[in-house]
Amino acid sequence: MNRKSLLISCILYFASASITASAQKGVEYVLPAASFDEAATSKLLEPGTATIRGNASLKKKGKVNFAAKGHNIILFPVTPYFTEFVELKKKYNSRKKQATMTNDAFTYRIEGRYLDDQGNFEFTELKPGRYYLVTWIEYERKKNMVLRTGTRTFYNVYSGNEVGSEPIYNAYSYHYKAEDEVAGFVEVNKEGEVVNTVISN
Repeated sequence: MNRKSLLISCILYFASASITASAQKGVEYVLPAASFDEAATSKLLEPGTATIRGNASLKKKGKVNFAAKGHNIILFPVTPYFTEFVELKKKYNSRKKQATMTNDAFTYRIEGRYLDDQGNFEFTELKPGRYYLVTWIEYERKKNMVLRTGTRTFYNVYSGNEVGSEPIYNAYSYHYKAEDEVAGFVEVNKEGEVVNTVISN
C-alpha cells in the first residue's frame, strides 16, 4: 500500500477543490477553517507494526450489500483538520453545498482493496493512532413509473362517428445501480496490536 499515493479523482464527497471555497457547476464547496499540517499528517502515516482488520457492509431494505473484491477502501489519519472536515460533511451534504478538503490533505491517505466479495479488508504496518475508514458500496435500486402509451377511442357503433377518447397508461419498473458512502472511525492503541472493526450504515 502506498503511503502517499497519487491524487485520484473521487466521484463523491472528496471532489477536488481550490484552496478557497468556490462554486463550480452550481455546487459550493466548503473547506475546513483549520490549517492543514502536512508535516504532522505525514508523520502519522509512517510505518508501524499494527494491523486493522475489518468488514464493511451497506444495508438497504433488509438486504446486506458488500463491495466487490478489489474495490477501494480508503484510510485517513485523523487530525484536527480531518475531524473538522467530517463534521462539515454532516452539515453540508447537498447538491448545492458540499464539504471538501484541499488536494494536499486528500493526498495523505492509504488505499486498500477488499480481500473478497464479503466486505473483508486489512490494513497493515500502521502506527498507533486514530483512523477514518471510508468506502462506497454499490446496491440495486428499483424505480416504478407510469407512461402514456397510446389513446383509446370510442365510436358510435351505429353511425361510426367518434364519440370520445381516453389515454392509455402502462406501469413499468426498472432496476439500476447506485452507491452509498460507508465510513467509521477506528482506534489503534499500541504497536503490534491487531484491531478488528466493522463499519456499516
